Amino acid sequence: MNDIFTCIKSFVMVSDAGSFSAAAKRLPVSQSTISKHVAALEAHLETRLFNRTTRSLTLTTDGAMFYENALLVLGAVEAAETSVGRVGGMSGIVRMTAPLTLAESRVIPMLTRFLELNPRIDIDFRASDHALNLVADNLDLAVRVGRLNDSRLIARKIGMARRIAVANPAYLDRVGRPSKPADLARHNCLSYSLLGAGMVWDFVDGSSVEVNGNFRADSPNALRAGALAGLGIAINARWLFENELESGKLEIVLPQFEPVPMPIHLVLPAGRHVAARTRVLVEYLADAFAKDPVLAID
Repeated sequence: MNDIFTCIKSFVMVSDAGSFSAAAKRLPVSQSTISKHVAALEAHLETRLFNRTTRSLTLTTDGAMFYENALLVLGAVEAAETSVGRVGGMSGIVRMTAPLTLAESRVIPMLTRFLELNPRIDIDFRASDHALNLVADNLDLAVRVGRLNDSRLIARKIGMARRIAVANPAYLDRVGRPSKPADLARHNCLSYSLLGAGMVWDFVDGSSVEVNGNFRADSPNALRAGALAGLGIAINARWLFENELESGKLEIVLPQFEPVPMPIHLVLPAGRHVAARTRVLVEYLADAFAKDPVLAID
């Protein structure tokens, strides 16, 4: 039969991806090659590993049992490979995603250093402010800001997104500077629609205010542009406004009242074999976030 390790790897990839075609794209090899590997493995084990219909692909009882042991096999092989001091260390591709502005401000510089330390690893990066589906979008790792809605994900909290309220000084000169959160009710407040908090802004001191505004955006960059244009007051992560605060184009509003921060997690798809290169990247990012005073948990 084909090399047993290759067949096991193909089997696990099909299980994780949910289809032969998705597994073929991920490896990448042809779909027929993946099918031959799984068929050869089933013949070798003398059992059926998948229940196949035109609409679904699920593990059989034997397949589910074999999958758990296959993960151990793959992990052991990778551990053995990375323990013998191969030149350049681990290799392969890590497919990951992070929010655009966090990527630009922090994650990309972190990855630059990581790639210098691990020259045989490639990063396939997707910057998106929308929460991509890790399985459907063929991703190994995601950086997520905010509450996690999918309990099936494997999540590790690595930081906090400390937020601030900002506005163009010209807008504040015209309308007035609020002295307490309740004063925001008479201001035009710009809403970040992906946050899911609606038009209620919460602060660390326990105060909460229902705000109103005529501008909503699903992009932090658009929110920043609206604040710069003098539309009104915006709240978002501090890293989004750093350059504009330094130049004086934006001013912190209510500096003595901190908006409730948002958690930052690294998330991985549940039930999938986690490659050693992905685990190393997770540890590296967790350490880098902990050392950044804007992002650190404490």
